[in-house]
Amino acid sequence: MKPNIDDQVNYEGLRYCPRCAAELRRADVREHERLVCPECDYVFYLTPAPVACVLIERDGAILLVRRRYPPQRGLWCLPAGFIEAGESPEESAVREVEEETGLEIRITGFLDSWATAEDPRTPIVSFAFTGDVVGGELEPGDDAEEAVFFPADALPHDIAFTTHRNAIAKFLRDR
Repeated sequence: MKPNIDDQVNYEGLRYCPRCAAELRRADVREHERLVCPECDYVFYLTPAPVACVLIERDGAILLVRRRYPPQRGLWCLPAGFIEAGESPEESAVREVEEETGLEIRITGFLDSWATAEDPRTPIVSFAFTGDVVGGELEPGDDAEEAVFFPADALPHDIAFTTHRNAIAKFLRDR
């Protein structure tokens, strides 16, 4: 699925070239509609944002958090978030779990990666890891309303993102 510039709220209203301030125009560039500058030839590429998520299983149960903020507010997902500049996907995964659940983890494996356009803010590339708890106390924080270990055979049906559903399905299939 090709992302549409108009569907990406982070780029809504982008009208002027960041280099020369001329008004941007739409043009077909490499088989994608892009914003281009007619004055300096700048091309705006809608690049995906990297995201890391972690699947943590403990005693046959999988850790999910209930989202506090949009998109998908109130739905369940794996602990996850955007990778910060200068941070590896693994470092981001560890940080996000601690911020959202209070748990300290170690990454135990790489599960898979996916590219999607389902986040209305920007297209994403999601890196899914597995992890084990090594410390901390389970309590929701940061972006999470709740943090709960669900038995693998009793997961909620309202899991927010396709990539998270894919990660869980792959993990359960492969274990």
